[in-house]
Amino acid sequence: MIRRMKRGEEDDVRTLYAKLSFEDQTFWRKRMKSLEEYLEESSKIPISGNIKGKNVIFVAEEDGEIVGFCWCTIVDRGVDKQGEVAELYVEKEYRDRGIARELVETAKQLFINEQVEVAFAWTHHGNEAAIELYKSAGFKEVDQLVMAFVIS
Repeated sequence: MIRRMKRGEEDDVRTLYAKLSFEDQTFWRKRMKSLEEYLEESSKIPISGNIKGKNVIFVAEEDGEIVGFCWCTIVDRGVDKQGEVAELYVEKEYRDRGIARELVETAKQLFINEQVEVAFAWTHHGNEAAIELYKSAGFKEVDQLVMAFVIS
């Protein structure tokens, strides 16, 4: 079941976000932190009222447990409205069941309802599962160079 995150579920999402951050390190070609370090730091992640702009977090629930989430942002820049699938994660043991697809489809409906002109989804070149997911959901590759300044 996909639904909006409820108040009081922030810690569940923080834990999933820590796992996402841990797994995401492999795409940076080095591990900098352990999962335990990310879990310890997860209490600092501003999940609710501390974030500017419109933020919507959808969760995937199976048997009363949150097993995935999709964090969407919407920014009205005055000249256009942009959306972003800022974070997407599904627990390993729940992957390949269509949960990520349901989360992305729910995010797309949010963007449509909010009259967003363009929505982005970011992923790494080596993350083939995410690339195929976004493509199958109608996202298209664009000619844009994204550069990152990573402080180690």
